[in-house]
Amino acid sequence: MKQASFPGEQLRQRREELGLSVYEAFRNSRVPAQHIEALENGQIEALPGECYAIGFLKSYCDFLQIDPAPFVDSYHEYSRPPVTRFLRRQRSTPDTGMPLWMRDVATWAAITAIVALGWLTYTVIFKPQSNTPETRVEAGTVEMVVPPVPGERGF
Repeated sequence: MKQASFPGEQLRQRREELGLSVYEAFRNSRVPAQHIEALENGQIEALPGECYAIGFLKSYCDFLQIDPAPFVDSYHEYSRPPVTRFLRRQRSTPDTGMPLWMRDVATWAAITAIVALGWLTYTVIFKPQSNTPETRVEAGTVEMVVPPVPGERGF
């Protein structure tokens, strides 16, 4: 982050034009004194998270009766890192003459082979089939003799 580039000196000059101390500015704007000093000194890294810092900056600018838009823009400019492409492909190895799509195909083929090998290992080694006759259980028939019920014919 760039420290001296934030136009905090303009905030300090405006506060001094109004004849206020940092403590008086804190009491009237409800922006913590250490954050007022950080804004006026251009110490963006001393401020809390972005949403709080922007809120403090807008409140302080409104209290000083100045437009907060240029200060918010300056805050964004000096607090954010430069924008880069997120998934930009970097060539870290020398060019082998192989197109990039072939590298992707080779990568996916390797992943598919690893998954297939894992499945095969699981089904053959860790979960064998139980088709041997010694381990099979067969149910036989059971004959039951039912006693006659009183009151029926033949009793």
